[in-house]
Amino acid sequence: MQRVWLLVSPLARGAYFDAVHDVAVRELHAYFPDSKVTIETRGPLSFLVTDVPLDASRQLARLSFVQAVMTEKGERFSIVDQLADFNLPESLVTGTKYAGKTNELLTQFAINLGLAFLEPDGQTPLRLLDPMAGRGTTLLWALRYDMDAVGIEIDKRALAGFQQHVKKQTKLQRIKHRQTTGFIGKSNRGDDGRYIQYEFGDRQVRLVIGDAREPRRLTQQRPFHLIISDLPYGVAHSAVGGVMDTLSQCAGQWARCLRKGGIMVLAFNQYQSPREAIIDCFGAHGLVAKDISAPHRMSESIVRDLLVMGRPAGPTESLEARPVGGASSTVLR
Repeated sequence: MQRVWLLVSPLARGAYFDAVHDVAVRELHAYFPDSKVTIETRGPLSFLVTDVPLDASRQLARLSFVQAVMTEKGERFSIVDQLADFNLPESLVTGTKYAGKTNELLTQFAINLGLAFLEPDGQTPLRLLDPMAGRGTTLLWALRYDMDAVGIEIDKRALAGFQQHVKKQTKLQRIKHRQTTGFIGKSNRGDDGRYIQYEFGDRQVRLVIGDAREPRRLTQQRPFHLIISDLPYGVAHSAVGGVMDTLSQCAGQWARCLRKGGIMVLAFNQYQSPREAIIDCFGAHGLVAKDISAPHRMSESIVRDLLVMGRPAGPTESLEARPVGGASSTVLR
């Protein structure tokens, strides 16, 4: 074991607000549940101080709140020379801002929770689904974590925004990739099933226009290891019946998209989507809630939290891959 000082990133304060230390401890305990943690301050800096295994530095560097991992040497600190070892540059995730964009650290936190609770099946790469993907923040994080990812978004403008961002960042960073466009099924004027896909080496990410209630039709692939999504917070959500009504219509399909041992992590507003209501909604379809939460107030009308639910190991219905028609592709540098 070694004692480490985890420097809390100022960006984490912007994501988790006054609850930053509590949220950080919960993320740390997802991977090191028995670790004892103290909070230390040095001027404007704050640290989580804990004992962890000697080989834990890579995982620590991947925690969403960590700016640096340090060890003590007498009265001096030494930065642990261990990178998080992500694929692709950080700007692929952080290089664009727009109204309603999910905070990048929250998405990273959600993925970390999913990986912490995931029951390994020995298959790689891991596959991630975001059924309410927006412009793809979660999908791009999945690429950095060396996963394949599929996102579904009902807003037709999302494809253009996603394409513009990826085009800009891959040009600036000189990242070789392949772009593919097409439809799931037949092309149509309504753009249902229209997608754009990017391949970076052996990894691919796809954003599809469509209804979150139909992920099996729109993904047409095997079950996913992870479902990660930031739900509408209810403030500007205009769906008939509200967020919970939408979730009740989605729950069965989402649950069937998880493979055995798979994990779903949802970020939600406690005022619009009560935790117990979401648990009951997905519990009716066989998912089981994990004993972890991370509430943090964003505003008077939003207290955001994360819910982790798993599909118990057992027989899982297979989603067979089907060919996708109407596609065109370009190799870009």
